[in-house]
Amino acid sequence: MRNRTRILVTSLIIIFGQILSGALPAHSVEFGQDATGDPNAVKVGGGSGFLYSERIIITVAHVIEGAGVAYWESNGRIYNPGIVSIAGQRWYGVKKVLIPSTYVKPDYRNNIIIDDIAILVLREDIPLTKKAVLATEEQMQRFVKEKSKVELVGYGITDGSQRSSLSFINNRSPNKLTSTLISPDAVVEFYKQYPNVDSNKINKPGVYGIVQHRELQQSHICDGDSGSVFFVEENNVRYVLGTTGLGLINNNCPPPQYDYPSPSMSWIDPNSKLQDLLKTAEKIVAEDKKIELANAEELRFWKELAAKQEADAKLKKTTITCLNGKLVKKVTAVKPKCPAGYKKK
Repeated sequence: MRNRTRILVTSLIIIFGQILSGALPAHSVEFGQDATGDPNAVKVGGGSGFLYSERIIITVAHVIEGAGVAYWESNGRIYNPGIVSIAGQRWYGVKKVLIPSTYVKPDYRNNIIIDDIAILVLREDIPLTKKAVLATEEQMQRFVKEKSKVELVGYGITDGSQRSSLSFINNRSPNKLTSTLISPDAVVEFYKQYPNVDSNKINKPGVYGIVQHRELQQSHICDGDSGSVFFVEENNVRYVLGTTGLGLINNNCPPPQYDYPSPSMSWIDPNSKLQDLLKTAEKIVAEDKKIELANAEELRFWKELAAKQEADAKLKKTTITCLNGKLVKKVTAVKPKCPAGYKKK
């Protein structure tokens, strides 16, 4: 028990020290697989995001608040998914940022994370090759029962020793985490192995979990992955479970010189807030596309009218007078010509 307590306390001290020193309290995949070319993973500031539809990006609020909503809505850029470097890549402007009114800046010291989600609405489409939908509660329960493979793809560091390189996210490849989903009841059971954890802090109804066994060198979240989402892929469709999150036992991939043989837990909150934001974002996109369609129709009308007028002008008949001595003949045609023996007057 003393060893477990020491592991937990020391682990949390490291996390808090990183937060106080200004390091990003984001996550990334340690012991993950290279996921270059992933069709949904995108870079978002110093963190990550998930291309949910052609114009909708799922991420987390604490990644956005670094530069601020106003900055993102005027200068925010998203690049194509799955890339390594942004150099020479086409970018897509951010039109709108949606964050729940109930969001509170995360208090990692006390493990208080409230509605840390955000949606970015783009000004134009990013080509989408992998469809994504929000998983229903029934599907979440089935994924638990069937032990379905849970995945997450993010742009963070892959080892705690790389923390000084967080600023170079624009030149990093995405990495994939694989795990399984456990039920809210199993989350409570998981924490029973840590008797000194305040039970009130895990009394969150409906919270699913993902256990990552760092001591077994299985894929594990680290820094820079905040904003990526956990998903289960079936029949070429990605079912979104929720965004990255912290649990009470989380060593956040410390540098190699530290040894913490305890597993880490990510919480997946009920996604009702995410669902509400997605509905709002979809309405914005639908209205934008409606306006764009109307503008395109108007442009098409004027182009067709101009083309018709030009064609009519070319087809307009004219009349010329032709002379042959005292003989006079008038010729009317699109391109009138005098008959043989006649000259145009």
